[in-house]
Amino acid sequence: MSTPSSLVADRYRLVRLLGAGGMGVVWEAWDERLHRTVALKMLRTQPELTDAERQTATDRALREARITAGLHHPHAVTVFDVVEHDGQPCIVMQLIESTPLSALLREHGTFTPSETARIGAQVASALAAAHKLKIVHRDVKPGNILIGADGSAMISDFGISHALGDTAITATGLVHGTPAYLAPEAARGLPMSFASDVFSLGSTLYAMTEGEPPFGSENNAIALLHKVARGGYPAPKHAGPLTPLLRRMLATQPKRRPTMAEVVESLNGMQHGPADAPAAAATVAFTPRTAPTAVSPGPTAETLRVDQPTRDEAATADTEVLGRRAEVASAVGAPPGPAPATGDPAPATRGRRRRVGVVLGILVLLVALGVGAWVLTDPLRQSPVGSADPKPSSAATSSPAAETPATHSPTPATSPSTVDGGPAEPAPPAQTPEQRVVDAITGYYALMPDQRDSAWPLMTADYQENHAGGRGGYEAFWSGVTEVSVADVTASSGDRGQATLTYRFSDGRVMQEVTAYRFVEEDGVLKIAGTDVLSSVEL
Repeated sequence: MSTPSSLVADRYRLVRLLGAGGMGVVWEAWDERLHRTVALKMLRTQPELTDAERQTATDRALREARITAGLHHPHAVTVFDVVEHDGQPCIVMQLIESTPLSALLREHGTFTPSETARIGAQVASALAAAHKLKIVHRDVKPGNILIGADGSAMISDFGISHALGDTAITATGLVHGTPAYLAPEAARGLPMSFASDVFSLGSTLYAMTEGEPPFGSENNAIALLHKVARGGYPAPKHAGPLTPLLRRMLATQPKRRPTMAEVVESLNGMQHGPADAPAAAATVAFTPRTAPTAVSPGPTAETLRVDQPTRDEAATADTEVLGRRAEVASAVGAPPGPAPATGDPAPATRGRRRRVGVVLGILVLLVALGVGAWVLTDPLRQSPVGSADPKPSSAATSSPAAETPATHSPTPATSPSTVDGGPAEPAPPAQTPEQRVVDAITGYYALMPDQRDSAWPLMTADYQENHAGGRGGYEAFWSGVTEVSVADVTASSGDRGQATLTYRFSDGRVMQEVTAYRFVEEDGVLKIAGTDVLSSVEL
């Protein structure tokens, strides 16, 4: 393509073609008025559009450019101006000498987790600033992330983003965004939100460590859209410490994803370690890798639990346990200290162990003798029913009527009840509402997939019809499942719970889902009334 000799909008002289894509072409241009180099993007409008539709598209570009021109951030490409040329909208932007992240991924391969965290933190900080201005980018992908020679990253092409609440922006019904990096709700045709940008950035970070986006790079855009809409992606294998954050960012339900500000905080923490470390410097060098490096992989999506303690928490817990051991050892005369190492201990250690063993043996014997004496003398202390002169008793040996919860042993008594007037065997503790929810979830999946006739009544009629698809849909799904396991079952209330499910299908697929449950009680039975898949991963 030759360079036009005329000025664009009587101000910008085109110098050389920088690139072309589905949205238009980008030129390096010279601003005759301010004497500076700029990037000028000529947006394409589809040739089949009517004059009215073309004008609507132009007006939309003008509106979006005005909105994004208010965003000034060191990691966002600045919009300077928007003009028309031969009926086509043109966006004038800051010119950045850089390489698209997509090109680096093609040419140099994947990135280490630390490099990914650094670049991701910079891009996320710009997107967080955009979200504060009520701007949703809508097309976060490697092709719109520019990497400078100094390794700094900038997010570009806010020209297709829009301000929330400006419904006229989508009046033409045009589909924006790259299917491989779209959020599931966008692939289903639902409105995009800040959470959609979080998902797209998560897909980009996933591609940086794994080599391709979560849903693959299917050439058939329609097939890829269906794949994205269903959710479910292979668990990352090279993301290391980024894995838990990626799993949250790629949650199927938008409300389960972190905010972009939370993403920035998490990525900065992974990049620097201490939470109060400074933000990433824009001059840090960047070194793409062509093969996975020897980094600690950390917990993967298959093994990660939300409530899994970190190493520091585990160390603290171990310290507390050792402290309690020291207190017990001190009480019986043994010197406090950590548990001895395995192997043959030193003579002094063996001597201390023998002394501790003797003391503990004596204490156990004394406790046994005391319990025996209590059993022998207790009937003598119990007054006959209706006696006017009962003998006084201590709190430890009071009758059941005088006992309080504070004096009960946490373990129910196992001895048989005595004759009339004696102490009755304590009743087992009542089941808590939360435990009922946990038991309802585990009990349901204990029946699956073979005992479907018994599991079917454990759902409400509404859920059976409107979620399970009737008995036919229910059978169609479960007949393809060879095994299902449930883990990490928790309950937040008497009718809400959550669990991690692993399905094994007859075609060899293995899917892991985190599902939230809502229950209602019918005839004394907790029944599943609603479910919400929070995340879905193909293992």
